[in-house]
Amino acid sequence: MSDALARARALIATLREPLSTIILGTAAPDGTPDASVAAALLDADGAFVIYVSGLAAHTRNLRANPRASVLLVEPETNPGNPLARRRLTFACAAEPVARDSTPHAEMVSAFRQKFGATIDVMAPLPDFQFFRLLPQTGRVVAGFGAAFEVNPRDWSDLTPVARASGRPA
Repeated sequence: MSDALARARALIATLREPLSTIILGTAAPDGTPDASVAAALLDADGAFVIYVSGLAAHTRNLRANPRASVLLVEPETNPGNPLARRRLTFACAAEPVARDSTPHAEMVSAFRQKFGATIDVMAPLPDFQFFRLLPQTGRVVAGFGAAFEVNPRDWSDLTPVARASGRPA
């Protein structure tokens, strides 16, 4: 296994394990981009689960345009070149979760376990909604020349990104 591949897999594990927030990219119906942060967890199928307010732009965007980008990035406090900040991104399909469904109740429980009793204040509010963000494509950048496509079903399955010259990155 190449050193770059090993670094990429280690980075993915480092970003996946403590996951509690994501940087979320959405687009309004007119195409206006929006970036935000959302509390998140991964479900058993590998989808990012978020619980968001209908008052937030990202929620309105997801309802109108059910596509999103998810970014997981190493902390800025990590030493290294900021131009080579290590990161993992996924293009996702967004799927709303009905409030009166079994998955909704399970997600409330999972959020309570991960984030505490604050969910008990939010859960009864009618404007809050769960979305599952199902990864469609992914890419990890583990440093200069170390970019890999990530299989969204198996984050350990990585394929080098081809450079413009046709050689692997």
